[in-house]
Amino acid sequence: MLPYASFRSLLGIRDFRRYYLGQTMSAFGDSLAPLAIAFAVLELTGSPGALGLVVLSSRLPMILLALLGGAVGDRVSRRQVMLVTDCVRSVSQGVTAVLLLTGHASVWMVAVLQLIAGTGSAFFNPAAQGLVTSLVPKDKLTEANSLLGISRSTGQILALGLSGVLVATVGAGWSILIDGLTFAASACFLYRLPRTLAAERLERRTGLLGSVAEGLAAVRTRGWLCIWILHVSLANMLVIAPAVVLGPFIADEYLGGAPSWSAIGICYAIGGLAGGIVSARVKPRRPLVAAALWFFLMAPFPAFLALPGWVPLIAAAGLAAGLQQSVYAVLQTTTLQKNVPGELIARASSVSMLGSLIGAPIGMALAGPAAVQFGARPVLVFCTVTVLVISTVALLIPASWRLVAERSEERQSPNDATEKKVEA
Repeated sequence: MLPYASFRSLLGIRDFRRYYLGQTMSAFGDSLAPLAIAFAVLELTGSPGALGLVVLSSRLPMILLALLGGAVGDRVSRRQVMLVTDCVRSVSQGVTAVLLLTGHASVWMVAVLQLIAGTGSAFFNPAAQGLVTSLVPKDKLTEANSLLGISRSTGQILALGLSGVLVATVGAGWSILIDGLTFAASACFLYRLPRTLAAERLERRTGLLGSVAEGLAAVRTRGWLCIWILHVSLANMLVIAPAVVLGPFIADEYLGGAPSWSAIGICYAIGGLAGGIVSARVKPRRPLVAAALWFFLMAPFPAFLALPGWVPLIAAAGLAAGLQQSVYAVLQTTTLQKNVPGELIARASSVSMLGSLIGAPIGMALAGPAAVQFGARPVLVFCTVTVLVISTVALLIPASWRLVAERSEERQSPNDATEKKVEA
C-alpha cells in the first residue's frame, strides 16, 4: 500500500508544506544546472580542462567548508542560514545566466560564481538536516525525508529532458536563470516559516572552531555513525564515482552512445522516485544493517556495464541502483536525525556530507587512469566486488547491529514513557 495518507498528513502541516514546496522547486532547478553549466563552458572554450575547473570550483567549497557550515548551523538559526544562502545562490546563478545570455561571460567569471554558489551549499545543506526536525514530529521523519526524496527524483527526471531542450534551442543561460529563480522561490518559502524558528539559539559554550571539534567528537563517540560515514565514502569513491566516469565511455564504445546512456540515467532517476515511495514504508529495527543490505542492489549496475550487455538489462540495473540509493539515503538521514541530539545534528550531518564529498572526486580522479592501465571493464568488475565486500564487512561489525531504532509511538504502550537509546 502506498503511503498516500502519510504524505497527505505531512503536507497538512503548514510549515512543512511551505518548506517542501520551496525545496521541490529548488531541487528542480538544481537538476537543470549541471548540464547547462557543462555545455556553457564547452561552448565558451571547448576545453574539458576548463570544464573540470568549473566543476571543481563548485565542489571545493562544499569539501573545505562542510564542517564550518555544520558548526554555523548548530549555533544560529537554521532558517536564517538557509534563507541567506538561498539568496546568495540565487544571485550567483542569476548573474551567471545574465553573463551567458548577454555574451559577456568568461570561464573565470563562471568559475568564481560557481565557487560562490558552492559556498552557499556548504552552509545550506547541514542546516537543512536540522530544520526538518523542527517542522515535523519525530515519528514522521521517515515519511518527511521520503517525500523530499521523491520531489528530488521527480525534479531530476523532468529536468533531464527540459535542460537538454533549453540548451539546444535557446541556450544554457536560460536553464541557469531558472535555477536562480528557484533559489529565490525557496527563500520566499523559508521567509514565511515562523519567526520562532528564526529566534532559535543554542548555547554557545565554545567558539566556532570549538563547535567544529564538538561535532567531530560527537561522531567519533558513535561507532555506528563512523561505520555509516566510512561506508558511504568508500561507496562513492570505489563504486559510484568510477561508474559515473566510465559509464559514458562504455555507452559510447559499445551501447550506441549518448541516447543509451541517457535512457540508463532516466531509469536510475525513476528508481530513485520508486525508492522514495518505498522508503516511507521501510522502518527497520536495525537501520544500518538494513542500509548495508539494500546497498547490495548496487552490484548489478557496474557488473552489467562491465559485460557490457543489452541496454535494457543495464537500465534495469540502473533502476535497482536508483531504488537502493533513495532508500539508503532516507535511512541514513532519518537515523541521524533521530539518534543525534538536536544541537549536534547540523555538525554530525556536515561530517557525513564531508565523507561523501571527499570520496567522489578521489574516485573520479582515479577511475580514468585505472581504466587506462587495466581497462574499463576490469575496473567495473572491481566496483562490483567492492559493493559486496564493504557491505559484508559492515554487516560483520557488532556496532552495526547495536544500532536499534526507536519504536514508533503507535507501537508503544501508554505506560512506556522511556525512549530506547542507541548503543554507540
